[in-house]
Amino acid sequence: MTRDEFEYLHSLIEDDIKKENTNYREAIGTRERLVITLRYRITGNSYTALSKSYRIGRSTLSEIIPVVCESLWIKLQPKVMKLPTEPEWKVIAKDFYDLWNFNNCLGAIDGKHVVIFSPRKSGSQYFKYKKTFSIVLLAIADAHGRFIMIDVGSMGRYSDSGIFTDSNFYNVLQNNGLRLPADEPLYEGGLPQPYVFIGDCAFPLMTHLLKPYPDHERLDKDQLIFNYRLSRARRMVESAFGMLVHKWRIFFRPLDVKISTAKKIVKAACVLHNYVLQNEIEKTPSQSVFSDNMSRNYSEVSEQNSADFEDGFFVREYFMEYFNSVGTVSWQNNRVQNVLDSDRITHNLH
Repeated sequence: MTRDEFEYLHSLIEDDIKKENTNYREAIGTRERLVITLRYRITGNSYTALSKSYRIGRSTLSEIIPVVCESLWIKLQPKVMKLPTEPEWKVIAKDFYDLWNFNNCLGAIDGKHVVIFSPRKSGSQYFKYKKTFSIVLLAIADAHGRFIMIDVGSMGRYSDSGIFTDSNFYNVLQNNGLRLPADEPLYEGGLPQPYVFIGDCAFPLMTHLLKPYPDHERLDKDQLIFNYRLSRARRMVESAFGMLVHKWRIFFRPLDVKISTAKKIVKAACVLHNYVLQNEIEKTPSQSVFSDNMSRNYSEVSEQNSADFEDGFFVREYFMEYFNSVGTVSWQNNRVQNVLDSDRITHNLH
């Protein structure tokens, strides 16, 4: 983060985090409050370590950091993570097509567990299958790895599909509250198709949400190509999580704070991620820092028994046919053939 970027952040939140001097004590300045919070995030140091570094009581730190995080979210979210307008959705879709060869794509969705220390009197509510306690960050990322929407705080014991159907995003998607563009053809002369979000097999198949064909079934080459094209674009949300964790090392260890504070820390981290990344993109707007790879680690869950699933099924079939005809790219067959050859070798060995 540059000096100018820091000063801009400070100007946004200065009034919110300012404390008045008293007859007994001079208040900690607003710049120092912001520095302490950023250092806490960047270094991953505990409150105890920060307390020693700044000679500030742990109780004071536990007051400063939630206030600064909440202010960062309130002031930055409307600037770097506001709900896109219809023209802005189309810009996102164009970026996915230009960078990742996926048409009509509005974002990649996934969930990430943020590990926390066991909350008091929480029982198993935040206990996840990997024998740790967590809250969940559900996020949608654009083609550059910026977060479009987030939902923070679901209990770690819930599955990705349960977290999704309980999220604000699911509710507004079901109620047509996202201002999505009208259906458009994937190619000139084609049938109009919905704009879609893309996720892994943990998510339900819906009209506006595509997922891979499940790999526990025997897939043909066309289906494998669809899965490859989807996973190539979908990995942007995984890359966003990776950047978030490596930029803010606080996520390298369990958060030893109240649940309410943990939510504020995560939300602030996401808007700071967008703020920093947006400035980087503006410097090199036509470049992407991500390499090509193929992920096939899917975990299937039961489908929705609804008309929405049926619509999603036919939308996925249309995209699959398009990627294997008019929308083919020169290198996709080699990528998938490598997977088929590898599977064949593995089968012969057994």
